[in-house]
This record gives sequence, structure tokens and C-alpha cells, in this order.
Amino acid sequence: MKVLPNLFILFNLGKQEHSLPPSWAVSSATSLNLIATTKKNDAAAAAAVSSSVQRDEKIQDLLSAVSQVGQVGSLATEEERLKLEDLSKLAIPLSDSRPAQVPLLGEHKLLYSAAPGGSSGRLFGNAVGKVTQFFEEGEIFCNRVKFGPLQIALRAKREVKSDSVIKVSFLETTVSLFGKTVVQKEVGGGGSWKVKFIGKVTDENGKEKLIRIMETPSLFILEQPLN
Repeated sequence: MKVLPNLFILFNLGKQEHSLPPSWAVSSATSLNLIATTKKNDAAAAAAVSSSVQRDEKIQDLLSAVSQVGQVGSLATEEERLKLEDLSKLAIPLSDSRPAQVPLLGEHKLLYSAAPGGSSGRLFGNAVGKVTQFFEEGEIFCNRVKFGPLQIALRAKREVKSDSVIKVSFLETTVSLFGKTVVQKEVGGGGSWKVKFIGKVTDENGKEKLIRIMETPSLFILEQPLN
């Protein structure tokens, strides 16, 4: 009669020896979650790389077209201007988020402007000066046009109004010749700039640069070398 209880005890012990502890289930769930998270992160990283490559390609197409058209849109044909507008629209969806909020510092070079006035660098006739924007720390920046020993500088203040809009107020104009100030006076006016694209890209030579595409409402394209 005592044999059956003993067998029952042995049977139960055998079950306990071969059953999995509760900690195993927790460990397995953790491992599965870790695998799922890793796959998700890998997918996100792959998507980011793909987006970066696509951005580089679209911007390179735009910059190649800009180099053929030139800096001054008013000297280009209607067909050339429309082509640059179309290429810009293809790049805009690949911009960093909140483009107007991105801080700017240092010198940025104008690559293209569709504006009819001197902001494109066109001084008189077909004479075109080099145009740059120089951003100081804070809200102040300066638009500069250089043509030989002549420099015209327009100092301005920028105020971020939204994630994509900047309000610009002009402050002062300075005309210099051979590095000496000839004219300096306060000015008024300004406007709103829509920052349509901003982002770092790597060109075909492996050089990294920051590209901006703006509407004032004329199309502006600028770059800042980063290395």
C-alpha cells in the first residue's frame, strides 16, 4: 500500500525536474522583445540611409543644373528657371524637419537666385558679383555682394515665426571700396522668407555641405561647405 504513494511522489518529482521555471518564460519574452526592437531599429536605420542617399541624389541633380544655369535667374531662360523650380520641388520633401528652426552660423554662398534685383548679385548689365550671407551668433546676419574692390553689405535681423517661415527686417546698408567705408546708412523694409529645404548632403566628391532652398517669394538656393 505504501508503494503507490511513493510512486506518486516520484512522478511529481519527475514532473518538477523536467518542467521549465517561470523565469524562463520571462527571459524568453525579454529576448523576443529585444529581437523585435533590434529588427525595428535596423529597419529604421536602413530607411534613414535610403533617405539620405535619395536626398544626396536629388540635391546633386539640382546643383548640377544650377551650375549650368548660373547664379542669376534673370539672365536664364524661362525653360531653365522652370527646370530649377521643378528640381527644387523634388528635393523639398527630403528636408530636415522644422527647417526655419535650424540654427545658422558663418558664411553661406548664394548658388542661385530668381530675384530680379541686386540680391542675385547682378549689379549692372551682365556684371555679377559674388553673393554671400554671413550669420553672426543670434539673430543678426549680413548679405554681401562683392565685385572686385567693391562690396555692398546689407545688415539684417531674422526672427523665426514658424517652423518654415522667417521674418527679415533690414537694418543698415554699407558700401565699401578697397576695404574702406564709402557710404553707411540705416534702411527699413524687409519681408518673410519661406525655408522650403535645409539639410546636410554629401556631394559627388565626398564633401559635406549644408543646402538651403528658400522662397522670398523668388527661389533662392544657398550652400555652406562643412568640411
